[in-house]
Order: sequence, then structure tokens, then C-alpha cells
Amino acid sequence: MKSSHRSALSAAGFAAVLAGAAIPSVLGAQMRPQGPGPDTKRAVVTTFRGEPDAGVKLADEVRNRIQSDFNIRQLMPVSKKDIDNTLVASGYRPDSALSPNDIKELAKLVRGDEVIDGEVRRTGAGYRVKARLFLPRDVALSQPLITVESSNLGDVAKQIVREYENARKQIPSVQECENGLRAQKVDVASAAARKGMGSYQRATISRLCLANAYQSWKMGPDSASKPWKDSVLAVTNSILTIDPENTMALRLQYDVYKAQGDQAKQMQTLIKLMGADPTNVALREQVVAELVTSGKANDAIPIIDSLVKANPGDPQYMRTRWLVLRAANRWKEAIAAGQAYVAADPTAADSAYYLRLVADYASDSAYGKAAEAAAQAIAKYPRNAQLYLLKAQNERKAGQLDAAIQSLRKGLELDPKAPGANLLLAQMNVDTGKLDEAIAAVKADVAADPTNKERDAQFLLGLGSTAYKAGVASKKPEDFQKAIKLLQASDEINPGPQPKFFTAVSAWQILAPSLQQGKSWKCTDARAAEANLTLVTANMPGGGSVSPDAAGQIMGAVPQAQQYVDAQTKRLCK
Repeated sequence: MKSSHRSALSAAGFAAVLAGAAIPSVLGAQMRPQGPGPDTKRAVVTTFRGEPDAGVKLADEVRNRIQSDFNIRQLMPVSKKDIDNTLVASGYRPDSALSPNDIKELAKLVRGDEVIDGEVRRTGAGYRVKARLFLPRDVALSQPLITVESSNLGDVAKQIVREYENARKQIPSVQECENGLRAQKVDVASAAARKGMGSYQRATISRLCLANAYQSWKMGPDSASKPWKDSVLAVTNSILTIDPENTMALRLQYDVYKAQGDQAKQMQTLIKLMGADPTNVALREQVVAELVTSGKANDAIPIIDSLVKANPGDPQYMRTRWLVLRAANRWKEAIAAGQAYVAADPTAADSAYYLRLVADYASDSAYGKAAEAAAQAIAKYPRNAQLYLLKAQNERKAGQLDAAIQSLRKGLELDPKAPGANLLLAQMNVDTGKLDEAIAAVKADVAADPTNKERDAQFLLGLGSTAYKAGVASKKPEDFQKAIKLLQASDEINPGPQPKFFTAVSAWQILAPSLQQGKSWKCTDARAAEANLTLVTANMPGGGSVSPDAAGQIMGAVPQAQQYVDAQTKRLCK
């Protein structure tokens, strides 16, 4: 505070005053108030946010109090006139209540060194006031001053300035700390920060510098031996005890939790940070992205909804909301959000958008709608084979098999090597009982890319195994015949024991029951039995390793069956 120094006068001069003598002009100059010196710090105090009239009055009271309580050679307030003129020149109204970031820019323009910032809200008892000090180079270098409720704004201003005077005691040490960090002298910086903490018990800016000093350990060559994580957490926890909304402390904690791989605490800290800095759009976007990445897309929805509401019609936020809803598997909402997005930005309706739209409808089991969306995309991109494939897939799931086959054939005309297209066509031909067409499609896939040989053979083997199981359940020869056709095609593409074994077993399952009806055979029956027996004897030797016991039983019965079939063929086929 300003000392009540008076100029020292000589005894003669004092006597002259008493006698009414004229005071020399040089002495008069000494008694006039001195102006600011080269080291005078300038405090910026703008209108407090909240209650407009009270915000203006409180700022005036604080400026007046600083002017009266501090020696002008040490500290002076930036005048209201200078602040208002700068605001007007920048397009603001005088007495505007600014955001902290706007105050930061204003402080640069008016050459402010420190800022007193705050809010004043009307309550039943008068006003609730929160005030803090921050340094213009970074809004996050913040020191809470007071939080008080009172009806007397003059008394509140007195409390603010008294606490401001105490809080300023740390600033020289903070400057020493920051100089030490810039010089990479961490021990010097840490000692200065602790000195600042000793000068003011609630010092948060000094503690922030100490936390930054500890964090710098992680970049050093001996970082493994330095407990930087625990040290940073200890200091930032003490800061957050004093100032729970200190954004720099929260960011430092977030970095520690990220380094520790603690995703839960990362997210908790980010959400606290977002609450402490609600106007920081970039931060909210970061929170949304990290929630989605960590599998908590549902938690991100209220945040992105608030961004969309605050920025109506902004395509970028609408796109983000669509993607977040997709990540949350909220398909109906995602579809509507995507459509709203492309309505706001028609250029966004590209092939990637349609691929996602089709996928969203399919994920919601709306296969008919998915096929319609694919058709819309095809109208815009008629040479895109992938869209035809998607259309066919969804038409098939919607039960539109003929339409699906036509779509697929069109896609294959555009791209004969379209991944998965021939196999899907094969499956649909199986669904419609067109085995020859199915096998032809698989062989076409191999012809288009021989590296697909093993995969395609396995695909046919799977179909053949399914048909074999159906035959076992139904006992119908036609089911086993279907299995044989598919299994033989699989073995033709990529020979192996499994297709041979199941071919032999399927043939035996047809043959064995028919032997009991041999007396009523015709020549065609005998020839069919002969063909099935040939399949058994030709395939079982190569496939018997799949099930040696079953193979042994069947091959043990083959000689007798062969003798009977030969006799019947000789008798009936003359």
C-alpha cells in the first residue's frame, strides 16, 4: 500500500511556512504528486460480468481503490477512459463486460501487466461477487481473490484490493521461476516458485510454475528417475483445493493421467476442464473426440448437442453430431442427423456419406430402406460397383432375391473383381436353388483372382457341409445330391480330404438305403447306384483321414455293395 511519506523540510523552511512566507518553486514541484515510473505496473479492471450496472460500479470502485491505496510508482490502474476508448475503437460498447480471452487482448492494447477479472450476480442479500487476478500472457495463470456475498459494493472492492495486494507478493518470484524455466534451470525455477508460495499462502500462480517445473523433468535425460507424475499431481491437487476450476492445473493433471494410461481419470479431468472453461469450443470438441475414442459416445451426445444448439446451421457441428450418434449405435437418430447435415451442406452428400447411410439403415435392420438409399447413391454415382454390391446385400436381406441378383450382376459388369461380389452371387443362387449358377460364380471369382482359391474352396465346402447336414436331417437323396455337387466343386478348386470325405459319405447315404429296394430297381436305378458307389470308392481313400472309423465301416461294406450293384446292373441293363 502507498506509504504516507511527506517531503522532509528543513527547520528554516518549516518556519517560513508558519510565517506565511512564499515557498520556493522547486520545493513546490517536489510536493506535487509524482507520475508513474518506468517500472510502474498497470492493472486492468474491466466491467465485471453478470449484473450490468453493478458490474460497472464495482469495476469503478476497484480502480479507485487501487489508485488511492497504491503508490503510483509501484502500481496504477489503467483508466476507465483508456479502456472505454480502446473498446470503442475495437467495435465494443463502453463498459462492455468481456470474456477473459477478450480482456487478455484488451490488456495487450492498453499495456496492462495484471488483470482483475470477475463476476457479480444479484442475490436476495445483495450481490455475490467472485474476483480473481490473472496475468495477461495467459488467462490460465489465474489466482482467485475473493468470493463474497454483500450488499455494499464499496466494501467488496476494498476486500478485493486488499487480497489483490497480498496475492501480488508472489509475482516477482513467479517471474524468477519462469526465467529459470526458460533457461532450463529447473532447480532455480523450483526454488523461486517455493519462495512465491511462502510469500502468499494461497498462491496458485507460483504453484502453477512449480508444477510446470516438475513436468519439465519428463523431458530430461534422467526422466525415469524423476517422480514427475507424482510431483505434478501433488502440486496441482493443492492448486485445485484453492481453485477447483484452475484450467492450467487441470490440463497438467490430464497430461499425467494420459502418461499413466489412466483413461477413466483422463476423461474425468477433461470433463472438469470443460466445466471450468465452458466457452472453449476446441476443448469441447476434444472431449467429444476422446469420449468417442474411449467407447463412451453416449456421454458425448449432450456435449455435441450443446455445440449444435450454440451454432445453429453449422455443417461441421452437424457432421460431428451425426458421427457421434453413429458411434453410439443410435441408428435412427444418426440417419436423421446425417440427412440434416447434407441438407445444410449438399456438397457433403458424396459416396462416403451414402455408404454410411446405407450402413446405418442396415444396422437398424431397415434393409428395404438401405436398398433404397443405395439406389439413390447409384443414381448419383452409376459407375460405383460397391454401391451395387451394397444394394444387392440389402435387397437379399429384405427378401428381394431376384432384384438382388440383378443388382449384383450389374456391379460385376462394372468391376468383375469386386471383392465379395461373386461369392454373394453364389450364395444368392444357392438360396434360389441354382447350384450350377452358384458354382459358376465361385469359379469366376477364382478366375478373376487366383489368390482367392483357398477362400472360395472353403466357401463351397461350407455350403456343401450345410447341405450334407440338411440331408442327414431329412434323409432325402436330393439334399445329399446337392451336397455332392457343392463338395465336388470345392475339391476341384482346391483338393483336400474334407470335400472328398463328405462327398463319399453323402454318396453312401444315398446308396445304402437304395440297396434294400434293389428288387424293384430299374436300369436307371442300378446305374445311379453304380455312380454313387464309384463316388465312394474314388473319394474315401483320399478323405478317410477325416474320420478313420467312419471310413473303415463304409469301405468294409463296399465289396458286398459292389457285388450286389454289379449283379443288378447286369440283370437290368441289357
